[in-house]
Amino acid sequence: MDLVNIFIITGSVIFILALWVIVGVRHLNGLKMHIENQWENVELKIRKRQDLIPLLVESFRAHAKGHEVLIEQLIAERAIASKESTPSANRIAYEHDISATLEKLFDIANENPEVLKDTVFLEAKSEITSIFDDANNEVKKYNYIIREYNLHRDFLVLKPISRVFGYDVLNIFNI
Repeated sequence: MDLVNIFIITGSVIFILALWVIVGVRHLNGLKMHIENQWENVELKIRKRQDLIPLLVESFRAHAKGHEVLIEQLIAERAIASKESTPSANRIAYEHDISATLEKLFDIANENPEVLKDTVFLEAKSEITSIFDDANNEVKKYNYIIREYNLHRDFLVLKPISRVFGYDVLNIFNI
C-alpha cells in the first residue's frame, strides 16, 4: 500500500468517527432541548396552580374559621415550592405536600355549606383541579420524553458519546 491509500483510509476513519460524534451529540442535545421545552410546559401549569392558591385561601378563610393552621401550612408550602424551578426530588415532595394540603382543604370545604355557596371558592377549586389534571398530562409527556432520552443515551452507538460528553440519566417527575 502506498502512502496516499493510507492517508485516504485514515482520513475516512477519522471522518466517520467525527460524523458519528457530531450526529450523536446533536441527537442527544435535541432530546435534552425537547425535555427542557416540556418542563417549561409543566412548570407553567404548576405556577398557574400556585397562583390560584391565594384566591382559594382568602375565600376559604372568609367562611371556615378555625382552620388557620391548615391555611398557614398551605401558604408556607406554596412559598417553599415556588422557590424551586427544577425537576428534583425536593420539587416532587413540595408538590405532593401542596396537593395533600389542598385535598384536606377541599374535604373541609365540602363539609361546610357556607364555603360551598361561595362562587369564588368553587371557581378557584374547579380551576385548580382542572390545572392539576392538565399538569399531570404534561408530566406524563415529560416523563415519556425522559424515558426516551434515557433509552437513547444507553444505545450501544450513543453510550460512549453520552459518557464522554456527560449526558447523565435523568429522573422522571411526579406531582
